Amino acid sequence: MVPDERADERVCPVCETELPRQRHVRRCPRCGARALPWATEKPVSEAVVLFNARLAGIMAGVFIAMLALLVMGYRFPIPWGVALIALALPVAGYVGFGAAARKVPRSWRTQYLVGVLALNAGLLVTAIAGLAGVTHPFTLILITVLVAALSWRGIRRAVTQSTRPDAM
Repeated sequence: MVPDERADERVCPVCETELPRQRHVRRCPRCGARALPWATEKPVSEAVVLFNARLAGIMAGVFIAMLALLVMGYRFPIPWGVALIALALPVAGYVGFGAAARKVPRSWRTQYLVGVLALNAGLLVTAIAGLAGVTHPFTLILITVLVAALSWRGIRRAVTQSTRPDAM
C-alpha cells in the first residue's frame, strides 16, 4: 500500500476482499476480478478536484441553459420565469458538482475529474452544434456523449501526467 492510501481503498471492486499490499496487483486473489488500474495511482488533490468540479459545474449549467433555450425556440425577449431557470442552472451545477466532488472517494478523484472535464468538452461541441442549427434533442445528446467518450482518453492522459512528480 502507498503511505497516503487508506486500507479501505485497496479492496476488490467485485467481492470487496482486501487486496495484497503489493503495488502492482492485477487480479483479486479470491474471485479473480481485475483490480482497478487506477488504484495504485496517486489521487489528485481534493482542492484541485473541487475547484475544477465547481468551475465545470458552472460551465455545464451555462451550456445546458443555452441549449435548452435554443431547443425550445426561445428568442429575445425571454420570459422572466424561463430566464430565472436559465440563470439558476449554473448555480445548480456549481453546487451539485462541488457536493459530488466532496463525496467522491480518494481512489475515484481522478476519474471524477476526467469525467467532469470530458462532459464539458462534449457540452461545448454540442453548444457549437446547437448554434449551427442542430436542434433535435436526441442528436444533441448523442453529440455530447460521443465527444465526451472520444475526449476521455486524452483528458485522462493530461490529468495523470500533470500529477506525476517528474512531470514538473
